[in-house]
Amino acid sequence: MCGIAVAIGWPEAKTVVARLMAGITSRGDISDPIGEPAPNVAMATRRLAIVDRDHAIQPQISYDGRLWLSFNGEIYNYEALRAELEATGIRFKTQSDTEVLVNALRSWGAKALAKISGMYAFVAYEPATGQFLAARDPFGIKPLYVVQEGEGFAFCSEMRPLLDSIESGDVLVLPPGYLLTREYCGAFPSLLTTPTEPFASSDPKVLDKLLSEAVARHIPRDLPFAIMFSGGIDSTLVAHYARQIAPSAPGYFVGGPDSTDYPFAMAYAETTGFDLKLIPFDPLSDETFDALGEAVLAAESFEPALVRGAVCSMKVSEAIHKDGFKVALCGEGADELFCGYTPLEKAFAHDATYGRAMREEILELMNRISLQRVDRCSMHHSLETRVPFLDPMLANYARGLVADDLVRPGSSGFTGKAALRDLFDLHPKSLPRMIRDRSKILFSEGAGLKAKADEFAWDDRFEDAISDMDFVNGLKEFEGFNIHSKEELYYLRLLSSKMNVFRIPQLRARAAITVRPPVVEQSA
Repeated sequence: MCGIAVAIGWPEAKTVVARLMAGITSRGDISDPIGEPAPNVAMATRRLAIVDRDHAIQPQISYDGRLWLSFNGEIYNYEALRAELEATGIRFKTQSDTEVLVNALRSWGAKALAKISGMYAFVAYEPATGQFLAARDPFGIKPLYVVQEGEGFAFCSEMRPLLDSIESGDVLVLPPGYLLTREYCGAFPSLLTTPTEPFASSDPKVLDKLLSEAVARHIPRDLPFAIMFSGGIDSTLVAHYARQIAPSAPGYFVGGPDSTDYPFAMAYAETTGFDLKLIPFDPLSDETFDALGEAVLAAESFEPALVRGAVCSMKVSEAIHKDGFKVALCGEGADELFCGYTPLEKAFAHDATYGRAMREEILELMNRISLQRVDRCSMHHSLETRVPFLDPMLANYARGLVADDLVRPGSSGFTGKAALRDLFDLHPKSLPRMIRDRSKILFSEGAGLKAKADEFAWDDRFEDAISDMDFVNGLKEFEGFNIHSKEELYYLRLLSSKMNVFRIPQLRARAAITVRPPVVEQSA
């Protein structure tokens, strides 16, 4: 995990890349030397040294010297890919996943992407032809942004450095699961499969094995790691499987005894002896509200669903980093795949076909909300956060389940994540029933940001900061951003004070669910 900066066909490419690198120093602990494979081409990486820390220097060059690579992420099946490449006669100089990726691309071209399991964003360049290949993982766990001017392309892992380093041009995002070359931009085949009928019933023992293996693949081989823990179903399952391999791995909880998540988190800790570290969080304090500026800028968004959680994610990432960890695991992705959100519960209760369409849209939006929050907030504190629920084998299983194993009727309506709740019955001594039976609440709400059922802890502050007339003026100032509330305007003003939001088309395309239930015609 790290940050990359690449300029191809760009005047003074090395100078531009050096400026981009200055904007992503928090994303790692080592700045590798800037590589110049050709005139007007420069490639660099701010590297968080994890896999083969002493030798995985970037850009990595293929075995025959023909392909250069700058890479952000982790390839979880790199050892199997390496063995396959070695069987063809390729010899390796390092033990890194980066060298495996560059040689896979050199050997198989874009078809290598159909073999990769991981989170990644990269740019590969071939000096002999001047061609490049940029790509981003299918869920968009890792970010990649680009500015194009004529035949020139400048890439970076964050938006603000591009705005600060390049005076004109829109900052565009490469969509999840897309590749980009000089001539083409489009989706590529991956290990994710398209769900088709007939859909299968869930087998708790099969899911137990799949999730256990997914978590195991995400655990670093020779580094300690932490667990972001809320006491919800998802983070509890991650902790359960991770601690079967590393029993001493600690959990980090944001909130105090008054927060909604607290009794659930403590129940798991007391039942299993989990080393749970509490991170104090007072949502009503001036200190917490003042942290919004840093959270908004780090997250590069004004979406409330992202920013609210970012304040909490920043605190937990900072605490984990201060305790010396480079890697953490989290439970993101479970709600999207196994239908933990209320809109998905209602959608599947209404109609399974409609529910699946909404779930696919929500999965596509993850990179704009939850995954962007995870990436920016953890990397702001030089921390790599891994998401085992988005392992392709596990994701394929979830997307292929029948509706009844995702959403089931209960005493108070329909409840999602049915298949995940069934896992608790396999491990009754270590997975508390009270967690299995709890309702879904957002990370920020569980930490204490939901003051009452119909309001957030900061609502009064936004009212005090922005008058009704000021809100009207703000709508005019940011016309086209589809502002709905004073909260959104407050965040957007914080963001625009530090970066030119008008050069980022993605910000105008709000992250919203557009799928609607089918219209049922009434009989006369």
